[in-house]
Amino acid sequence: MREVTTFGEKEIMLAFDMLDWNASGTIGFQQFYMLVCILLSSQHHVEKSFIFRHSRPVFELLDMDGGRTISPAEFQSAAFLFNLRGHALNAIFHEFDVSGDENLNYKEFKMFAMACIYMQEQELKERLLSFRRSCSRKSTTT
Repeated sequence: MREVTTFGEKEIMLAFDMLDWNASGTIGFQQFYMLVCILLSSQHHVEKSFIFRHSRPVFELLDMDGGRTISPAEFQSAAFLFNLRGHALNAIFHEFDVSGDENLNYKEFKMFAMACIYMQEQELKERLLSFRRSCSRKSTTT
């Protein structure tokens, strides 16, 4: 993973531990496939779409203790896999914790996943609009 990501040692070990579902010290083909899909979605900047389309396996991946909820610590420690960073993570977590129990259940996580899609679409629209503006400025100056 060092060769294909910018993850540090700590992040690589955490990713491995998350994917080692049966705590055997190895990962099987399904886990390897999940890792490759996550890395590809991140590389192509479609991680939010990946979260939405694969919300159940992503939820299970983030639920590191198997408690059927995601704690703030679990959410923050694994967010690097999906390019979710910064102080906004806490705000995002609490915004979708509708029950107020300091954990995200699957339904709350699914709402988060839907919001991710909306945010990704908004970012795409903003980039496209910015690109069009820069193109129109270039064409009017030449």
